[in-house]
Amino acid sequence: MNSLIEAQHHIDSISRPNGYNLYAWNAAKRMALEAWECYLNNRPFRKPVNYFCQEFYQMLRLPNGNYIIPEHTFRRYN
Repeated sequence: MNSLIEAQHHIDSISRPNGYNLYAWNAAKRMALEAWECYLNNRPFRKPVNYFCQEFYQMLRLPNGNYIIPEHTFRRYN
């Protein structure tokens, strides 16, 4: 992905998991878009990342499977 528009389409393509309320889901999507904006502008993402649904982490992946922020900086869903 090379633009925020492409990142937004990627984020929007991921379905909200069952049991995740709309407010929390929209907050997760906003956080993911902020991370993409930093990635695309070659800036570090400094906010703590601690979401407990695997769909959020899918939003932070490149098509090749790599994360856009270093994996060691966030707690992952298990």
